[in-house]
Amino acid sequence: MKKIFFRIGSEKIQGNLNENKTASAIYSALPFRGRVNLWGKEIYFYVDIRLPLENGQDTVNVGDIAYWPEGPAICIFFGPTPASKENEIRPYSKVNLIGRIDGLFVKNLYNVKSGEEIIMKPITNGGD
Repeated sequence: MKKIFFRIGSEKIQGNLNENKTASAIYSALPFRGRVNLWGKEIYFYVDIRLPLENGQDTVNVGDIAYWPEGPAICIFFGPTPASKENEIRPYSKVNLIGRIDGLFVKNLYNVKSGEEIIMKPITNGGD
């Protein structure tokens, strides 16, 4: 399992990537740097990599990391979005699930502000 690290403003957040084609392509293209956009309880930032839809998901879970082909963007979900109904978490459109935020870090996502710098990079040798 490949480990990743996000620095968002002053927050440091770790996660793991899945074993799928999209996650492998994302990992190979790291690091990414961008600006945070918020859409409900979804953080997303645009990336310069175009990949096709792979097993696209209409709903996700708290802590999921996804690639949004229409952006293209990386998304981190921590609660409902404007498209959500009842208790679901619904992206704007289908996404490729690429990983999960380590559970301890999900609460830190509530501190993230729109416009903050976000950096996504691999964790190597156990640190950032």
